[in-house]
Amino acid sequence: MLSVTNAPVREIMIDPPILRAKLISPETWLLSSRGRPKYAAVVTEMKTNGIETTCTMLATGSEARSLPGVEIDGKIVLTNREILGLQEVPKSMIVVGCGAVGVEFASIFKTFGTDVTLLEALPRVVPLEDEEISAELEKILRKKGMKIELEAKVESVKKDAKGGTVTYKDKAGKSQTISAEKVLIAVGRRPLTENIGLEKTKAKVDRGFIETNAFLETAEPKLYAIGDIVAGQPQLAHAASMEGIIAVGRMAGKEVLPFDRKRCPNATYCEPQVGSIGYTEKQAREAGFDVKVGKFPFLGNSKATILGQHEGFIKVVADAKYGEILGVHAIGPLATEIIAEPVAALGLEATLDDMAATIHAHPTVWEAMGDAFNSVRGLSINY
Repeated sequence: MLSVTNAPVREIMIDPPILRAKLISPETWLLSSRGRPKYAAVVTEMKTNGIETTCTMLATGSEARSLPGVEIDGKIVLTNREILGLQEVPKSMIVVGCGAVGVEFASIFKTFGTDVTLLEALPRVVPLEDEEISAELEKILRKKGMKIELEAKVESVKKDAKGGTVTYKDKAGKSQTISAEKVLIAVGRRPLTENIGLEKTKAKVDRGFIETNAFLETAEPKLYAIGDIVAGQPQLAHAASMEGIIAVGRMAGKEVLPFDRKRCPNATYCEPQVGSIGYTEKQAREAGFDVKVGKFPFLGNSKATILGQHEGFIKVVADAKYGEILGVHAIGPLATEIIAEPVAALGLEATLDDMAATIHAHPTVWEAMGDAFNSVRGLSINY
């Protein structure tokens, strides 16, 4: 129910008080929620028994997935939410899943002194990243003392008074059993799109994900979707933020650029950090580009020496003919920060020549980017 004071007004009271609204034009309100499920709607007509909108944006978010037959009890078997509520550092932990969430928490708790074992169903850690980045991260995590089992198919997770026991098949097909105080399930996220009335619209849904175009419009006119519920888009906060900007701009009739997944950076906050943008080397070759690659190790960077963090490198994937930058992948100190330069470079369709003419401050970790771009043509100075 909406309660509207006599015009002119710029805010409205809404019962129940989980919503807030703001006047964005003489006849249009923008509604957004303070609780779950979350949504925003542009309102043009107020009614005592409901809301009529010209445009509606769905942003209901996601929750952690589990594995078939695995119960999340929040005490022994945890997701990324419950693990933040631990009152003590566990002596041991099994992390199921080596995507961003898995390696981030594994890195955190190993730093705290926890004995960490990682299980991954796929052949490499952080499988969405460039293959060389995955190999480097695996090497470093093992060096830190983490145990990693790849191509491990989890069959069951059982709980007892001492903790959790995970049974899995290793890459050879043999059944293995390991135990730990805590088990973190980090196997992705599930969109929260049930029971929100999608069946009454023309919106197309694939396994709970809503299909949209590059402007976040669904098949239902004036119905938009953003964030973790959008099919084929990265489940990242910064992606959702830009999707929201694009959708609201579209609602308002503004000129907006479409969302381009290849222009959306990945950032993984493990130790060392991983940051990437654009095509991996494999993706670029499969897309038909004549690929040329350059790499620059942080061993040759002065600020990395100052920080005492020499592990890792920056890898640049470029088109051999025109020097177009296709992708940049970094693992090492401040990788999630220095990826900002190639994000801008790809957005502006910069070439290797453009980046070679860019002056990088010294000493900075960031200047390693300049050497990485130059390394594609064998022109790196500092290594």
